[in-house]
Amino acid sequence: MLFFVDAMLGNIAKKLRILGFDCKYYSDIDDVKLLEKSKNENRVIISKDQNLIKRADKMGLLSVYISKEDEIEQFKEILQKTNLEFGEISGDGARCPKCNSTTSKIKKSEIINQVKEKTLEEHDEFWRCDGCDQIYWEGIHIKNLQEFVRKIK
Repeated sequence: MLFFVDAMLGNIAKKLRILGFDCKYYSDIDDVKLLEKSKNENRVIISKDQNLIKRADKMGLLSVYISKEDEIEQFKEILQKTNLEFGEISGDGARCPKCNSTTSKIKKSEIINQVKEKTLEEHDEFWRCDGCDQIYWEGIHIKNLQEFVRKIK
């Protein structure tokens, strides 16, 4: 399932990406372009903008209106409307939270000068974004997101 998240829900976009979903997000895209891109790419629109959702519905596009403020409740709204399924967060399946590109596992020896020594000591698995070259590992942030996923389920 492909998503397009509007500018009001950047954290939702990042979490969907970490969960492995292709999720476009631009902080400055206008509604017309968002609708056009969603239609052309067969993406589900996720938005807090009722007018945008109404326009998407008129165009026959699948959309999810987010009415809640709490992120866990927002994800529950997404799950309810899309029947989306996901498991544990893993670096092997995650997309880059910054640019939405896929990530690839890399050897620790390839990044010695790119991450802190303490990080190298504490972790053995690393991934590099295929788009922006950002380096990732499963640190405390991922453990916190695992707890977030458990609360959703």
